[in-house]
Amino acid sequence: MPTYRLESGADAKREAAVSAALVAYNDEHSEMLRQRLTPEHRLSVPLESYLLSEAGEVLGGCTGRAVPLWGWLEIDLMWLSEPLRGQGWGARLLRDVEAQATALGCTRAKLSTWEFQARPFYERQGYVVYAEEQDYPPGHTNFLMRKALTPPAGG
Repeated sequence: MPTYRLESGADAKREAAVSAALVAYNDEHSEMLRQRLTPEHRLSVPLESYLLSEAGEVLGGCTGRAVPLWGWLEIDLMWLSEPLRGQGWGARLLRDVEAQATALGCTRAKLSTWEFQARPFYERQGYVVYAEEQDYPPGHTNFLMRKALTPPAGG
């Protein structure tokens, strides 16, 4: 009968073996995962929109990544200078990045926000909470949100 043992610690060769085995398993079960690893689909497309002052100072921005193969936009960063909040600039920044994503064929978007950040703002923009990560980090709740994107008119 074979014997087994557990070993802890970083090991690049073992990690590569586990990664290769997982990729092979995923390839067997999902055409989309298999395609995502091909050179033409490997990289996501960065999308960015910024609000600048006349002097070029960054007053806000929204950044994300589109994965056109899967039809998803992932919002990474969203910030707007406090004095400009409530004037529609945040919605314009977010809509601009969403429009860039829909032009690439994305039909859905996702993001995360903590309870002290912008959940109500995102809900006003059509995002809905689909999961909560409580105590992530300890003492806070992270909300995972998503939205169906509307293709541009005539597109």
